[in-house]
Amino acid sequence: MLNSEMRKCVLILCVLGFCSEVALAQRDEQLWLDFQVSYPFANRYLLENTTSYQTILNEASKWRAFSLDPVFEYVLFTRLDLLSEIPMAYTVQKEGVSSMEIDPMVGVRFHISQNNKVDARFLLRYQLRAFRQIEAEDWDVSNRTRLRGEVYWSINGPNMFTDKLWYLFTDYEEFIVLDQQLDERFANRRRARIGLGYRLSYKHRFDLSYTRQSSRNEIDGNFVSNDNVIQLRYKMYLNPATQVPQN
Repeated sequence: MLNSEMRKCVLILCVLGFCSEVALAQRDEQLWLDFQVSYPFANRYLLENTTSYQTILNEASKWRAFSLDPVFEYVLFTRLDLLSEIPMAYTVQKEGVSSMEIDPMVGVRFHISQNNKVDARFLLRYQLRAFRQIEAEDWDVSNRTRLRGEVYWSINGPNMFTDKLWYLFTDYEEFIVLDQQLDERFANRRRARIGLGYRLSYKHRFDLSYTRQSSRNEIDGNFVSNDNVIQLRYKMYLNPATQVPQN
């Protein structure tokens, strides 16, 4: 007989499996593979980098992207973090056509609840996008704001700091262009995600998620493209963190 925690995990896996079937029934399916390395230090700081491979599974419109996303975080107060990122991506749009993108970003994360069975947080980020077709000489530049809400639920433990922990997570994000739309990549975008994670130990963590992503190619236009994304992520933490000082 399965215990209650395992039954919950089986149920969640069934939901993710159903989402995968829905994704495969749609016309735009993507696969994202991530390797994330995190290094917290001095109680308040975090250095992190995510290496990603992304591709569309539709052979008719095949593309693939390789990206790096270095992040620096600072715990300003118990419930407030400051963030800075410099995502960089190289995309093969199609045979003979490729692009580079560099997106410096700053933001804040507010913890609505923390260190509980259910944790919720909100992120506000400003992003400067610099985009260039490899064959072109000039860079296109655009600005956008990203708003994101996240919820994490510890299934078989009291909080996210428990080893051998199964957890469920979901989030929703809006991308809002502040000036001009870049022609080659959708900038106005919204994402909804649900996923299942497993924390084997402090050092090793694994996520499987499904994302429904909608995009539009004009600031005032309707959302015209829908993507279904299956994402696998392995997360490695290199330095055990101590308790953050309380302010």
